[in-house]
Amino acid sequence: HIKNMAAGNGNEMSAVVLHKWASPPSSNPSTSDLSFDLECLKVETYLRLAGIPHETEVCPTPSSSPSSVLPCLEAGNGEYAVVGGLGDEIKNDSKVATYRILHHLKHECQNLNEGLSETDRARDVCFSSIANGILKEACEYFTWTNEGTFIEKTRPMYGSKYPFPLNRIVPNKWREKRGAPTCDEIKARVIASQAFDVIETMLPDDTNGSDKLFALGSNTPTNCDADLFSVLYYVVFSNATESLRGELKAYPKCIAYVENVKKYVQARKPLNAGEDDGTNVDGKNIDPTTWRDGARRKKQQGWVEKEEKRKLSPEEKKMRRHAVYSVLFALSSVVAFVMFSPGMTMVVEMDDLVESDSGASSNAIEEDKEEGSNE
Repeated sequence: HIKNMAAGNGNEMSAVVLHKWASPPSSNPSTSDLSFDLECLKVETYLRLAGIPHETEVCPTPSSSPSSVLPCLEAGNGEYAVVGGLGDEIKNDSKVATYRILHHLKHECQNLNEGLSETDRARDVCFSSIANGILKEACEYFTWTNEGTFIEKTRPMYGSKYPFPLNRIVPNKWREKRGAPTCDEIKARVIASQAFDVIETMLPDDTNGSDKLFALGSNTPTNCDADLFSVLYYVVFSNATESLRGELKAYPKCIAYVENVKKYVQARKPLNAGEDDGTNVDGKNIDPTTWRDGARRKKQQGWVEKEEKRKLSPEEKKMRRHAVYSVLFALSSVVAFVMFSPGMTMVVEMDDLVESDSGASSNAIEEDKEEGSNE
């Protein structure tokens, strides 16, 4: 099903096939929905922004892809080849697979940075470095390293197609590779806020205008938009990044950027999307008011304010006091029964009598032995 179509740069090229994780859990998954996996999301975003003809194949598990890793790309130029996941040294390593796929797309298909000035190239690198560095590290912490979100959100998503107990074992092994072991919750919140600060400062002032849709203030995307949008989109819509959404809530330009680029990306569907495909695409605007507030500065600096304990009412205090008295009375009753019960006293006296008799008999036996030996 590899189709030949003209790419956006005018060169004749073959359509590529992206094998990816499914869209967020849905009763009717669609090939046009963006993947819930961050690595697949980065590749899929670049394909759409660059206008590269492509098809998508939703895989229930990585073993369903040609390379046994997701994402995976089938690129055809006369003979199709698998990109990403080849070689024992990177087997099941989605991060390296993503890098190889993006490197192939930029050098063999379409590079969005062609024609940029040196200044714009430097700004592009800054955006990509922030997105792929500290912001992605914060996302990986809350997705894979944080115990609560991993058990409640991440493991059910990635292990849903495996039978028990593989639905727990396989995601746990992926956690070792994809987590951020050098990060904790405080650091993740701090570095995410720092990234949002920088991005908010560098984005153009009016992102709602048609001439300033993308990160560099132009109406055409560049390489950094694929990196920046995919990570910010993941923060906004992933089930595992609720804590980061609370931090993002204070940055309106970042939210507006995600909103505008999301419409641009979702309008460019894969070739194998049906006419009615895309019914799962969320057409609603992002509403930050539904997000919980993020940690305040004191918490970001490592000081967490303790929650004030609720004071007990007089009735609750009385009930708790009576409960303590009841327990003490029960314990004293048990002790009194053991100490002063006639049955227990008789048993103790009989035990003492038996021990004294056995001691006297043993002494008599020893004395007889000594007399016999003297004779």
